[in-house]
Amino acid sequence: MTKKSKAILYSGLAVILILLLSLYLNFSPKEFKFFPKCMFHSLTGLHCPGCGSQRAVHAILNGQIIEGLKYNLLIILAIFVLSYQIVQQIIVYFYPEKNNNILYKSATPWVIFIIIILFWILRNIPFAPFTFLAP
Repeated sequence: MTKKSKAILYSGLAVILILLLSLYLNFSPKEFKFFPKCMFHSLTGLHCPGCGSQRAVHAILNGQIIEGLKYNLLIILAIFVLSYQIVQQIIVYFYPEKNNNILYKSATPWVIFIIIILFWILRNIPFAPFTFLAP
């Protein structure tokens, strides 16, 4: 992929991201029914790792950080990973020889996977302090 096509791709992704973020900034998933509902929660009554993420994004974008974290604490990991990946892509774009992204190490996906699975299990335990993890 050439630098020009990468720039076009990333620009398009940035526009889509800005549009999505503006949607979540201006419309609350609690109030508007056009946001998708969690199929896993609808079918099982249990919370998946992503349950509460839409409400969390809305709250965080509106400056309600603590409320957003109450909806889904795993959003911290998602924000960190996405931010890190964006910064790494910018660095590689300008300095191709400096490609040492830790997300591409063989252990990193496994660590993230284990964190997500543990979060999924723990947020469905109906006893304190685990109820804190449920949205």
